[in-house]
Amino acid sequence: MKARNLYSRVSIEADIDSLEDARHATAAVLRALRDRLTSEEADQAMAQLPQELKRLWASGRPPLRQPVKMHRREFLERVRVDAGLKSQGQAELVTDAVFAGLKEQLSPGEAEDIVAQLPRDLKGQWARA
Repeated sequence: MKARNLYSRVSIEADIDSLEDARHATAAVLRALRDRLTSEEADQAMAQLPQELKRLWASGRPPLRQPVKMHRREFLERVRVDAGLKSQGQAELVTDAVFAGLKEQLSPGEAEDIVAQLPRDLKGQWARA
């Protein structure tokens, strides 16, 4: 998966006007997911991403030592705020598009490892994406 393809997907599915805004929204989802995972799992997931997405994954504030306990509502609110989105509904659409792209990019084993660390409500969002 090329990063540009993911940005296009996010742009179309979440009704975001520019690829740069879609890139910013993609980064917000990647960082929220990174912070929800253990540092070991986050590193393993990042290793399977293309270079540009690796940079987004690692961008922003430094990763934390302990996972941030976020359920779906908090996760989506964080994405909404970090990406400057209009609504939590738009954050959900962005998250769905990024999760779908990650599921295509990651090995099945790595995707299962990520799901194992998500709370039930966020697992449901991953499964629907």
